[in-house]
This record gives sequence, structure tokens and C-alpha cells, in this order.
Amino acid sequence: MKKNDKLKQLKLNWPSYLLKLSISAFILAIFLVIFFVLNGVTIFYKTTYVSNFVGNEFQIHAIDVGQGDSFLIKLPGSKTMLIDCGNEESGEVVKSYISQYFAKEKTSQIDYFVLTHTDLDHIGGAKEIVNNFAVKNLYRPKCYCKYESEHLADKEDYKISYSATYDYCLKKAYQNNTNIVFNQRGITIEESGFKIEFLSPYKDTYSNSNDYSAVIMISCNGKKALFTGDAGKDIENNLISQYGDDLKADILKLGHHGSNASSSEEFLNKVNPSYAILSVDKNNNYNLPSVEVLNKLHMKNINIESTSNLGNLAISIKNDDIVVSGQSQNRVDVALILSITIILLLITWALPIKIENKKLIKIKK
Repeated sequence: MKKNDKLKQLKLNWPSYLLKLSISAFILAIFLVIFFVLNGVTIFYKTTYVSNFVGNEFQIHAIDVGQGDSFLIKLPGSKTMLIDCGNEESGEVVKSYISQYFAKEKTSQIDYFVLTHTDLDHIGGAKEIVNNFAVKNLYRPKCYCKYESEHLADKEDYKISYSATYDYCLKKAYQNNTNIVFNQRGITIEESGFKIEFLSPYKDTYSNSNDYSAVIMISCNGKKALFTGDAGKDIENNLISQYGDDLKADILKLGHHGSNASSSEEFLNKVNPSYAILSVDKNNNYNLPSVEVLNKLHMKNINIESTSNLGNLAISIKNDDIVVSGQSQNRVDVALILSITIILLLITWALPIKIENKKLIKIKK
């Protein structure tokens, strides 16, 4: 083919190229609309962030870690608190959620990281936390890790936990010069706009690992939230004896995932919450939450907010009222939409669309 013929053909095909470009632009526009309007960007994260309260100075996020606990809390002054971090399998989920929180709230540090006790459904994701985020203060159970038992010269008479995850977390904290504090009744953190009080543990050793749980009261914006870890009824009875009516809280994190081993009638009467947060897997092998506990809550007209129903959920304060929001179910499968888009683009450019310029000649009569 001669050069002039090629140029002539290219000139004749320009309209078809423009048509294909227009169709391609339209397909890409549709993809972008679906992607952003339906929150397709969230597919790049392991979980969906509950963004309804971005900017609010007090937020409680219950991260859905299945059969475990993990609570991310925003406090005034852009302080961040993390209470537990789920099991090892959910470590990536917790990391993803915190990363999104940092991006939304424009902060970058966990000021208070609390490991309530050494059970893996509460601390299993700790490796992801200490490896990926700056932690200023680590509050930990009154149990030494293996590393401490071998290297600390001056030790208290505490039990030793041989959990590899617990050991890794503590060693990393020492390497990073993190401020390490044993959970203990009487610890108080008070800054402008909020107060954090540790109500338990009150002893150095317990026969049941759950009773080592840090029980924490957070006061902020005229509201109180009580976090109980897996503390059982013996601990609840001690709290009643020690604090009585001061246990009153607006929000209660139910002990031990709604197990009947916690949430006694007397304890619920003293706390008398408006809302109960339940962190539990929908399909667990422990028959949790207990029907008995649920019946108690219903009888007292306590609103139950569960990760098994809402997935990730967040609580904040608006006009002095407690507001709850679950994660958006409006996620789009980006892989599917992107595949369809690529197929449509390939079809568009493969089709033999050809438009030729035809000059219209006006014939004089």
C-alpha cells in the first residue's frame, strides 16, 4: 500500500476512532460513578469503616473481629485509645480499620493501647498493631511474658504467660521505648474533656484468666462508657462493693461476649445502661450471647448493638443524645465491575466500526 493510500485511509477512519473514544469515555464514566457513589474504594481495605461521625470528638468504634473484642475510641484532643485487637486472623481487619480512621481523622498515633487480658481473642492481632502503628502507652495484664521472665531482674510475683503473641507484643514495645503500664485499679488518665479510670484488676493474681481483665470507665461529653473485657461475676460483685452507684454508665460493653458468666442481674442494675455493645460472631460454637443475658437486657429495655448484626459499628454523641451507626452495606465488588468495564472496552475497540467521510456535492440545476 502506498504512503498516500495509508494517509487517505487514516483520514477516512478518524470518525470511527472518535466514536470508539467517545464510547470508551462513556464506559469509564459509568465505572467511576459506580466506584465512588457505591463506595467501591473500600474494596481495597479489609473492612468497611463507619464514617458517619468523622470529626466528632468522642467516638466509640466496635470493630467486627468475629468472636473477639476490639474497640477503637476517639477522645477530645484527637487522642486515640484501642482496647484489645481481636484474634490473630482478624489482625489485618483491625489494622485496616485503624488505617482508615487515621486517614479520616488526620491523626497517626495510638495514645492508649490496652490489652485487657491474655486470651488470644482479645490480643491475637497485637502483632499487626505494634508493627504498623506508633503506640505511646501500652497497658497490659499483670502477667509477665516469656521475654520478661528471662530478662527482667526486678520482678513482681506475677504469673507468666507463654503466649507467643503476648511475648512478641511486649518485646516490640520495649524495643520501641513504649511506656508500659500494668493494668490496675486506681489508674486514672484525665485530660481536657475526658477521664479514663481503671476499676479492675484489684489483685495481682487470679485463678481465671478472664478475671485479669481491665475494667475501664470512660467519661466524656457528659456520658459514660464501661468496658469490662471478659470479667466474670466475681469481679462484677467486687465492683459493686467498691463503687456502688458510681458504676452507672450510659454504654456498657457486655462482658465475655454476652456469656452468662458475666452480666449478673445486680451488676446490670447498678450500671443501668441505655445501650449495651455486644462483640460476638454470628456463627460461634459457644451459643453466645446467652439467652438469659439477652432476656435480662430486654426486660430492662436496654438497646443491644451487636457486631453480629451490624458488622462494624460506631457510637457518638449528638445534641446530648447517643447515636449509633452500623457499617454501610452499600459496597461494590470492584473486581467484578472492573472486569465488565475492561470487557466492554475490548469489545468497543474490536468491533469493525467504520465511518467514512462522504462529501455531499450540491448539483446546480
